[in-house]
Amino acid sequence: MAAQDQVGAIYSFALVETAALVPHEQVEQERLLLLVKQIESDGALYLPVMVDRSSMVILDGHHRVNALKLLGCSLTPVYLVDYRDPSIIVTQWRKDVKVSKQAVVAAGLSGRPYPPRVSRHLWGVPPRERPVPLSLLRVFASRHA
Repeated sequence: MAAQDQVGAIYSFALVETAALVPHEQVEQERLLLLVKQIESDGALYLPVMVDRSSMVILDGHHRVNALKLLGCSLTPVYLVDYRDPSIIVTQWRKDVKVSKQAVVAAGLSGRPYPPRVSRHLWGVPPRERPVPLSLLRVFASRHA
């Protein structure tokens, strides 16, 4: 199912194998543990992870992916996007590290991810929440085990 935003980017919703997702940033452990508690309390993941459809590099949602792993979910709700779309912009949180779309993908595919909170992605229109219950992700996880 795809939703077209105002500037033409396509967000395609999918449930994908978590193992297929490629991180381009590391995570902060303290923040990760807080998110695990929050997702477990909510009983659902509300905002899918943003992923480049051609490389499967995670663009936004590294902590969510790792939280789902810790919660025993082998599938992750994602929005697949065409990272080449000019409405998707990448900037940096930190001044000491320069980023570009090519560098983000390279960091993921090289297996040498950036430290946490380096890249910041801006979407033409922010992606919508699409709650997926943990019970559903865990049912699928048990079928794939």
